[in-house]
Amino acid sequence: MQIFGLDLWRIILIVVLIFLVAKRANLVALLAKKQYFSREFEKALKTFRVADKIGNLSPNNKMNYGYICLRLGHLSEARKHLTLCLGLIPKEKQADRNRVRNLLALVLWKEGHLDEAIEMLEEVMASGFRSTSVYQNLGILYNLTGDAQKALAFNQEAYEYNADDAIICDNLADAYAIAEDYEQSAKQYEALLKKDPPPHFPEAYYGYGKTLLKLGRKEEGLEKIRESLDKSFSYLSICSKEEIEDLYRQNGGVLEE
Repeated sequence: MQIFGLDLWRIILIVVLIFLVAKRANLVALLAKKQYFSREFEKALKTFRVADKIGNLSPNNKMNYGYICLRLGHLSEARKHLTLCLGLIPKEKQADRNRVRNLLALVLWKEGHLDEAIEMLEEVMASGFRSTSVYQNLGILYNLTGDAQKALAFNQEAYEYNADDAIICDNLADAYAIAEDYEQSAKQYEALLKKDPPPHFPEAYYGYGKTLLKLGRKEEGLEKIRESLDKSFSYLSICSKEEIEDLYRQNGGVLEE
């Protein structure tokens, strides 16, 4: 079959080639996302860098790229790409813009600007936007302020929003501990650990361990803190592995060198 003197299959091939050229960066980004979901984070970052050099990444892929930079501790790179991503999203798409601002708030936190990070997420919440991720992140930040009343009230609200999410459950347990209600904190942690948190979530174990220490259950507390050290820590973990090792030693635990 011919159309205007050209073979139909030749036309199809040309159209496909044009599509591939136009979308080549996002096609490379597909591989990066596959690597990310396989927890090959360094490979995913390298692949995203290649995709970005090709150019024309979609806003969603630009956001994913920025998040991986953040997760691996490349703060300036994360800020750059998340800020560029925000500029690509029209103002009328507030939900998409708020998802990016949610990540930029984490960049602010890790840069040492806790108050600014909280302010950004409070603005996101004030806009009417709600998501599990925003409740997770703002709950963590409120806990870090040490303001027991505000942290507990917000994390109770978050728990009502999504009681099945492990991070929200952990935040609430931590908020009870900050408020010195260690019995309720322990109950919350026990319920969380029954859900079998993922291996890359050490917070539930060392948080429970610290609460048990406060309750005078030292042996059990040290056991949970030691268990947390076998989990996978990341740059976005609330405490570093080294800090937890110090906590373990300070309370009489012995680690093999």
